[in-house]
Amino acid sequence: MEVEFLKNLPSEIVIEILSRLPIPTIKICKRVRKSWRDLIQTREFVDSHLSKSVPGLVVSEDRDRFEVFEFEDELLDLEDSDLRYKPVARFDCSTLAISILDIKGSVNGLLFLSPVSSYPSDYYICNPITREFIEFPYDERFLGYPLDCPANYGFGVSKVTGQYKVVRIVRRLKSICHVYTLGTGKWRRITPPGVPLRNDRNSNGAFLNGCLHWVVEDFTAPLSICCFDLETETFSTFDPPPLSRRRNGHLHIVVASGDYLCVCDNTFEDDVAFWVMKDYGDAKSWTKQFVIGKSDRFVCPYGVSSGEILYPIKVFKDGHALMLFGNAYMCYYSGKTKTSKRMAVFGMDTHMEAMVHTPSFLSLKSFPKEYVTSFRRFH
Repeated sequence: MEVEFLKNLPSEIVIEILSRLPIPTIKICKRVRKSWRDLIQTREFVDSHLSKSVPGLVVSEDRDRFEVFEFEDELLDLEDSDLRYKPVARFDCSTLAISILDIKGSVNGLLFLSPVSSYPSDYYICNPITREFIEFPYDERFLGYPLDCPANYGFGVSKVTGQYKVVRIVRRLKSICHVYTLGTGKWRRITPPGVPLRNDRNSNGAFLNGCLHWVVEDFTAPLSICCFDLETETFSTFDPPPLSRRRNGHLHIVVASGDYLCVCDNTFEDDVAFWVMKDYGDAKSWTKQFVIGKSDRFVCPYGVSSGEILYPIKVFKDGHALMLFGNAYMCYYSGKTKTSKRMAVFGMDTHMEAMVHTPSFLSLKSFPKEYVTSFRRFH
């Protein structure tokens, strides 16, 4: 009777039920019934599941082994040593021609990966949940300048058309910008930003509200933030928070809890300020949400020096934050106790990268003109 009951349920009801299950359970359901497998592969299910997914993390060890973690809810209890997170997928890139990769972006369950090389010519989009990846080379027609030029990257999805786009901005004597739209199989050259962008190991564009954001590095003009609209493919700038020091500082842009743009200011040696733009696009709405003191108020394992650079991964409500110390290890900071604790992910002490990642069942096969391959080593 139970089997007949489930068989006769309308597909929209089955999708609603399945989309509320944990990811490991959904994977099991795909093998239980052919009709469930087919429903899980529909765009209706993908959208329903994604709307209910809570942002988690993707973490890499030595840039070749990756693991995806899922949080139980958006409001983490950072006083809980278990942090209420669990692994949902794991993969390595040893099957690729270039196995050492940087995480450059994460949108709706898709990861943008770039080879760690002075001459990156091939890029990858993968979905750890569906075990799929695509490889797309950088068009040789664009190689009229050295490949080892400083480059800024971004990955996002347009608000109107829903197109997923990779952005690559190269600067030498002048800026050159190219865009790759998933499903087209080709790069396009567009008008570059009129300002130089700051380039370092964590200068990936922060995606929010259909736009990518970078810090501008122009010593002849006031400090600003560059914004790229993925729908119109145009660049613009707006003012950053009212920072006390304008030069030689370390600014990092992330998306804060509640989908706010957040700027982390490492300018001062003894503390780190987190600024949140409460009203997107309104520079007057910048608010200093909290400050982390790295000296007397900041307690960190292994003794962090006052000049240590903190790279925020996720900023939560009530002054909580997940951060990387350099690329050595991850810590979470409690706004209640003003202390931090190490977050034991992988239990490693080697090179580490992390980024907010929302798991999804979006299949790369839904993008035409892309050759989709499955990971051979996948857990």
